[in-house]
Amino acid sequence: MAKITISYRRDDSMDITGRIFDRLTSRYGRETVFRDIDSIPPGLDFREHIQASIEDSDVLMVVVGPRWMGGSRHGHPRIHAETDYVRIEVEAALNRHIPVIPLLVGGADMPQPSQLPENIREFAYRNAVQIASGRDFDHHMNGLIRATDKILLGAQTSAAAASAGPGTIDRRPSDSKAKAKHQTTPAGSAAQSSLFLALVGSVMTVIGLMHIAWFTSNLWSASAAGAVAQMFQDVWTYADMSFGFGGLIIGISIITGAGWARISGIILCLLAASSNLLWFSEYFDRGLPRLMLVGTGLASLLAAVGVYLLLFHWPSPPD
Repeated sequence: MAKITISYRRDDSMDITGRIFDRLTSRYGRETVFRDIDSIPPGLDFREHIQASIEDSDVLMVVVGPRWMGGSRHGHPRIHAETDYVRIEVEAALNRHIPVIPLLVGGADMPQPSQLPENIREFAYRNAVQIASGRDFDHHMNGLIRATDKILLGAQTSAAAASAGPGTIDRRPSDSKAKAKHQTTPAGSAAQSSLFLALVGSVMTVIGLMHIAWFTSNLWSASAAGAVAQMFQDVWTYADMSFGFGGLIIGISIITGAGWARISGIILCLLAASSNLLWFSEYFDRGLPRLMLVGTGLASLLAAVGVYLLLFHWPSPPD
């Protein structure tokens, strides 16, 4: 089974490391991604514990933040201490000659070779990946996951060749390839992604259609009463128009997988829910029809559901 180990310093990058861990586990599973290997039972030699944890890893990801070198101890950064956990983790991975990927967070730069202990200076030459904590986080993580897929696939291919032994003919190449692909790509992820986009897009489309229906109904009534001009003096008319046609456009865009529609959908849902609540608080004591009250509540509920799904369950783009 493939294994990804994450090395980080708690007082440097704990928060974003948690986000990175969550994204990797959603892709590869909790049985594949490991962190906190320095949680060592009392009485054990922590060097042997860390060495054993790195021994069966296929890749080590080192989260490097602004304070990754560690606070100064006796005039030197903590990374120079022979008992520093992070140093021991990096050294163990370099000695095993497995891929060591620096993940630069918080605007950090790679350390210079002269700043590192001699036995881990090679780390300074490893190609780093920038992981921003803002709106580019998903984009950067998608790139990291694509690179990790290739690393794990290569590791599994090498392991399969080694297990076959010299002079042994593998008579089931299609089976081994299918197994490797299954381990690096979650089964049904593409289907789940399409189902999610269809679901959220439908929610946004329903929100849009409801507001278009209200706008059209009000326009019909205003036309019959000769009060169209007065209708367009009401701010709620423009709200219904914006949420109606905007929700329809964004809903269709989400169904087709447009990346920009996520942020637009979150903003529209928040505005629609807030607008509906304000409208309800202004008109609830004016004898409104029950159907209108139920529709307003339903639209607000759908908007809240849309915000939740778009914020926390937006799928990664398929490779």
